[in-house]
Amino acid sequence: MYFLGGAATNLQTLMVLAQPHLPEGEPLTERTVARAYRSYLAELQPDIPSTPTAETFLVRDESQAQFLADLFGLHGSPAEIQECAVAGASSMDDGKAAFFEEGLKRLAQYDTALSALFQMAVKSIFSTLASPIPGSMTVRAALGVMWVYPIETWATEDLIEAYVHELTHTLVMLDERRFTHYPHYDELDREENLVNSAIRNEKRSLFASVHSVFVASELLQLREAHHGHRMEFHIHPSSRNMREKSLMALESVLALPNIDRLASPRLRELLETTGKQLDAIRPGALGS
Repeated sequence: MYFLGGAATNLQTLMVLAQPHLPEGEPLTERTVARAYRSYLAELQPDIPSTPTAETFLVRDESQAQFLADLFGLHGSPAEIQECAVAGASSMDDGKAAFFEEGLKRLAQYDTALSALFQMAVKSIFSTLASPIPGSMTVRAALGVMWVYPIETWATEDLIEAYVHELTHTLVMLDERRFTHYPHYDELDREENLVNSAIRNEKRSLFASVHSVFVASELLQLREAHHGHRMEFHIHPSSRNMREKSLMALESVLALPNIDRLASPRLRELLETTGKQLDAIRPGALGS
């Protein structure tokens, strides 16, 4: 959504949603908008732990991390959890926190506008003691919260891709709250409405597949601008594979006979623009 609409468009969405919480008579700054947005999230989801800063906060409190892990449905094996407990491990130890901070710094070096939007939209990042697979996640029940579980083979570029992946999910869901995306949300999971996804390459709901197209396109734009396409990425597929699967998923979505019923004009416009961005990427530059 950052590469799709730009910083200003996404910032405007945050401001519209946070409008009732903006302080009257105070200058409109990034900090006041960030605090108002966090107040909006607190009202929307009062059970989610608050954060003490107007920037992205790394969750070190183990009780908060466990609460969020349960909410996200994240559970390591009993043996892994016991092993970590015996070792006195922390879900956000100094090494992991330093890696996450390095990713945030690199993101700022890449693009100050992207970094500022991330720091505003993503209020907190948490991790877990153990996970059967590395990766990242956001959920609708905890907007503004991101889970990341890296492993030693991850480069900083992999971490940044995880950041952009989850930022995209967050911005799409915020856009959905501002504009209607699915007029008949209860029909999305019906068998006849399942479509191909861009990342997992499997039949999923329209909601999940649409998100996968947006995520894949944003990652490809990130690679176009900063990473290049020929690195060996550990968290996402190769650029060529991701572009091909994205175009197939997008075609599957737009070919639904009832797409006009399931997807709002706003959503269809975003998808059509995303298709143009994917088409503009030169396959020859994507490597094998």
